[in-house]
Amino acid sequence: MTNKMNQQRRHFLKQTGLLLGGSGLLATQSQLQFINSALAADYSGLSDYKSLVCVFLAGGNDGFNMFIPHESGAYQNYADIRQGLAIPHAGLHAVNNSNQHAFHPSMADTAQLYNQNKLALISNVGALYQPLTQAQYQDFEDGDTSIKVPLDLFSHNHQQEIWQTVRPLQVGNTPPGWGGLMADLLASANGASQLPPTLSLSGNNLWQSGLNSQPFKMEAGGVSDFDYFADGNDGHWHPWAGDRKNTWNAILELSRQNVLKQQSAGDFLSARSRINAIQGALAAAPAINTIFPDNSLANRLKMIAKIISIRESLGLKRQIFFVRYGGWDTHGNQLEDHATQLGILNGALNAFYRATVDLGLEDSVTAFTASDFGRTSTSNGNGTDHGWGNHNLVLGGAVAGGQIHGTLPDIAPGSNDDSDDAGRIIPTLSVDQYGATLAKWMGMTESDLDVIFPNLNAFNSHPFGRDIGFMA
Repeated sequence: MTNKMNQQRRHFLKQTGLLLGGSGLLATQSQLQFINSALAADYSGLSDYKSLVCVFLAGGNDGFNMFIPHESGAYQNYADIRQGLAIPHAGLHAVNNSNQHAFHPSMADTAQLYNQNKLALISNVGALYQPLTQAQYQDFEDGDTSIKVPLDLFSHNHQQEIWQTVRPLQVGNTPPGWGGLMADLLASANGASQLPPTLSLSGNNLWQSGLNSQPFKMEAGGVSDFDYFADGNDGHWHPWAGDRKNTWNAILELSRQNVLKQQSAGDFLSARSRINAIQGALAAAPAINTIFPDNSLANRLKMIAKIISIRESLGLKRQIFFVRYGGWDTHGNQLEDHATQLGILNGALNAFYRATVDLGLEDSVTAFTASDFGRTSTSNGNGTDHGWGNHNLVLGGAVAGGQIHGTLPDIAPGSNDDSDDAGRIIPTLSVDQYGATLAKWMGMTESDLDVIFPNLNAFNSHPFGRDIGFMA
């Protein structure tokens, strides 16, 4: 086979394998029973439009240098703790709470959105199975098995999995993500739409992986032409394109006894149908006039804005988007690298919000950040190491913005909020509470919240309860 034909074959297999919108795998009987038991609520009657956009900051964002004390005494305490990593006071962007706090110098737009009540800071969120004090954590470290603490707390892969699934690590079995379970339950809200509720601009991810649904995956530039058997000189199968196309379609339509062959053919046909539908809708999409920065994060958020703009032609009432943006593991050169990362995040989120305003949908679209974990409040010399609790941002017209939701921790090493003496801060808000607050805004019932977030009941008596309150 020639090199050209090898390239064509790889390109074709990529389209049939990586862009499939179907599940690709059959759910087990126990999984089907689980999701069917959760389908007590009927979401087919939802008439409004809402969407969530998860911006996952892979590597562990240093939230304690993203949002900083601004009052002189509190700032000096912060600077003493952070030492050479302290951000100079003069460049900070103070927010409207009597100048008590401020955003990093790279986040002028973020501070403005906060001051316009369009963005909120959710303080000290992290992976938890129950509310946890320092004494309880230390008892756990000493072998108290009655206290439930996520395992492998400072491991990137494991904490990303726990963040996106809110379930314990399972050997040989990956649990569904809470975004995917929402999609399973909300699928009926989208009626007969060809597209699933979930759409990823960053390939496969655990957060959007449900039991009955998997995300539709695309790139910032859209979706590639899926039909490589099209008529004409397309550079792949000419001059036999027509015969090949007809033969391939006939193969796909054959009835099969083998369930895997039947699933594979069905996935191919479903993916082709979905891609054709989204290509057609995008071709007729209104122009996005908002100017976005030219970087990978902003370009992907711009594509999400385009998809949102064609929601009606696609028949979608509920959508759940995912973007992963890496580079936050700042063990070294943190001051320079983190400033660059925060600047990219600042510009991309600001442009995305302005685009939703231009579309008249700012009250219907909520973007939020997530990350593996926070960083240590102490310096390792030129950066920080893996921490635990972290600050996150929630943005949109429906957000109770201009506020800090949650309790700001004492980041001093050895404080009551520290898990040890290195500034690995114990979260005071759980991912279950954070996610449930967003899911409730999307219209999920309380009983379905308990299915999606298995640890939520442990926080019923928490000072902030099951709903943190950051959605207006």
